[in-house]
Order: sequence, then C-alpha cells, then structure tokens
Amino acid sequence: MSNAGKVVKLYAKGAPVGVEDGAVVGYLADPTRAGEWLITRDDEGFRLTAKGTEETIASEGTERAPVVARPDDSPASVWRLQRVEGDEGAEGDGDGGTVALTTLTSLADLRDGTYVIDQNGLALGRDLFEDRSLLPKRIFVRTDDRDPQWRIEVLA
Repeated sequence: MSNAGKVVKLYAKGAPVGVEDGAVVGYLADPTRAGEWLITRDDEGFRLTAKGTEETIASEGTERAPVVARPDDSPASVWRLQRVEGDEGAEGDGDGGTVALTTLTSLADLRDGTYVIDQNGLALGRDLFEDRSLLPKRIFVRTDDRDPQWRIEVLA
C-alpha cells in the first residue's frame, strides 16, 4: 500500500477515541462521538491524524501529560506502533502468559489487533485510575497504566 495511509478506529481500554476541544479522549457513554483516524507512515514511525482534519495526536513533552490533537508535523506527533502477539494467559491465572511486541515498519503490516503506542518509550494510554463518571477520559503520554494496550480496527 502507498503512504496514502489507512483509515482506522482507535480504542483505548475499550473506549472509542476521538477529539474534544483539542484533547484526545475515550468516549465511554457516547461512542458515536468517536472519530476515524488516518494512520500515515513517517520516517521514524507513524502519525495518527483525525480523519478530515490536520489534527494529529501530539505530545507536549516527555513528562506525563494529556496528549493533544493539533496540526503538527514535528517529531512530537510521530508514534511507534507495536503489535501485541502471543498468549496472554487465562484471565486471573497470574502468570500473564507469553506476549511479544512486534514493531511495525510499514503500513502494509497494520491490521486489526491489539497494539502498544509509544513515543521514545513513553506509552500512550488512559489513566490507570479514573473518576467513575461517564465523562470522556483523557489520553496521556507516559500513562500510569501498566498495560496500556490499544485496539486498532482497520476500516480502509
């Protein structure tokens, strides 16, 4: 496939992800508000752009902080995608199973599945501890979640 990109839906902790007032959030209560994303290849990784806009997911730095969606062609908006592969073990068995991460280097390798998204080793994800409301949940760089896995659903 060319560098035209792939259209996907992103899910963080099961919640579809979109943009609200420049913030990247997971929608628990109203998944219809979530957007589609265009993933394109960059020399150092991938850019995740809200479809129909120029707003890419970007980090404000290396400290733990919410990520933003803004027009950005700097390294702050380039992410590594790692597909989670292997046996995660039976839920509650305590051993965690055997899991391997495969770093994507091509859009051709992007398919439906579970991924870790990071930048310079700083994982992207929702908070480990969140308020119990159904309000949209912010996405953070250097999340405190110990298992910040994403589901990517490839649409086109």
